[in-house]
Amino acid sequence: MTVRTVLLPLILIGICVFPAWAQPAEGGNTDTVSSYEKEISSAKDKKDEALLRKKLGDYYVSQEDYQKAAEEFVQAFSLGPSQFTRHERLKMAIAISWADRPDDAIRVLQSILAEDAEDRDARIHLAKVLSWSNKLHEAEAEADIVLKEDPENQDALLVKANALRWRGEVSASIPVYEKALAQGDTFDVRVGLAYAYLETGQKERAEETGKTLKPLYPYQKKELERFTNALCEARARHGDLLYSYYRDSDENTVNRYTLLYGFWVRDWDTALSYRFTDAKDPVRQKKAEDFWARTSTREGRYGFATGAGINVIDGGSRFIGQISGDANMNGWSIGAGAAREVLTDTAQLIQNRIVRTGGSISLSETVTPRLSFSESYTGSGYSDGNGSDDLQLGVRYALILPPAIAATGYRFKYLDFRRQSGGGYFDPQDYTSHQVFFSVSREKDGLYAVFDPYVGYQSYRRYGLTTRGFIAGFSGSAGWRLKKCTSLELTAEGGNNAGSTTAGFNYFQVGFRFIKYF
Repeated sequence: MTVRTVLLPLILIGICVFPAWAQPAEGGNTDTVSSYEKEISSAKDKKDEALLRKKLGDYYVSQEDYQKAAEEFVQAFSLGPSQFTRHERLKMAIAISWADRPDDAIRVLQSILAEDAEDRDARIHLAKVLSWSNKLHEAEAEADIVLKEDPENQDALLVKANALRWRGEVSASIPVYEKALAQGDTFDVRVGLAYAYLETGQKERAEETGKTLKPLYPYQKKELERFTNALCEARARHGDLLYSYYRDSDENTVNRYTLLYGFWVRDWDTALSYRFTDAKDPVRQKKAEDFWARTSTREGRYGFATGAGINVIDGGSRFIGQISGDANMNGWSIGAGAAREVLTDTAQLIQNRIVRTGGSISLSETVTPRLSFSESYTGSGYSDGNGSDDLQLGVRYALILPPAIAATGYRFKYLDFRRQSGGGYFDPQDYTSHQVFFSVSREKDGLYAVFDPYVGYQSYRRYGLTTRGFIAGFSGSAGWRLKKCTSLELTAEGGNNAGSTTAGFNYFQVGFRFIKYF
């Protein structure tokens, strides 16, 4: 494996997470801006400066340079908030929010409502900004204040519906969208309803709703393109080509190739796949093949998935399969599943034909729009007579770092085997790991990237020896939508966390996925 192979995916991921995707605006006519700045520099007092900065901000708005307009408006408001009428402050707040400065916009809007709690326009825009800032419960509360006095207010209904959908209560959002649409056919309401239908598995209704979308503004054209792609990916037949290369500290190397053909049978997402594994170590080379048929569906809050297949090694075959279900309600998600698989992560495992059969349960809860918890347990039995208990706990806190989406949190893992069987898989007793992670993602104009590094500490007993030490690792991916319904994704991950792989060695893995929707 060359240095280029290792570094290229990381460089591409870094380029996508922190790119220079947009050049700064020119800021309009230089002479006009200079004249305003000259007046500001000679302002008599704060009141005069505030008014002049407001005028400069208005000029930037006329040039559609909202970043510079927001800077002037924020300074103007700080210098003399009482110098501006409520209507002027509302226009300033709208421009500030369009510059992706939600906290500053909220401060201006709250100053309006402190003077006049009945200012409906200010309250509705405050609700919008709160929803854009992922403060979904607060946004819904502001929308409800408006709806209490005006139950048919379309803007307030849209904010409420979006808040419900964005925090996972998609089924509950649909009647609110439909009520908003009854007040008048607007793009923002109709696209929200189309997404809600799509996310609850109602593909036909989503497609029908999307056919009548008529964008008027640039942001709506981009939203229509995103929805069209989402609908394409949800309904169309597609072919996937996947490849991954794995290497670890015990000189295991694994090349995996997967071909997949996916299609829809009514509301069932179905796929047929073939995976070929070529694994080597210093003393052996082994191959394995997996043939799978999988299908899944989602109806409102409930999801179900199942699959069956055959694993083939040296002419001998074994049945493999899986089944799972989940339910989402009021910020809670519960799931359960069972699986039977043949371990093919290294050449030794393929040679030993180890079969794992396990059952799992999981639970997650969203406490606030930013804070969530997750818990899962998996009990497994192995064909060599061994067994294991695997408990994982996590807490995640979302951060606001525009334009990226970020989160940080903590992960705990406990893994315990009955014994060390020598089967070729990592089988510790009393394994514990504590991890602190930071996750950041970015998406823009058909490109996206995710990077998730972590650090932590692990300890375990194996063959009578105790091992302890610090661990670190990462996972990441970067994707490009090459053209409509065609995507390419690169992935990379690695670390020295023994509990992150079946074999338990320090490892590095890179791969790619090419997807074509028909």
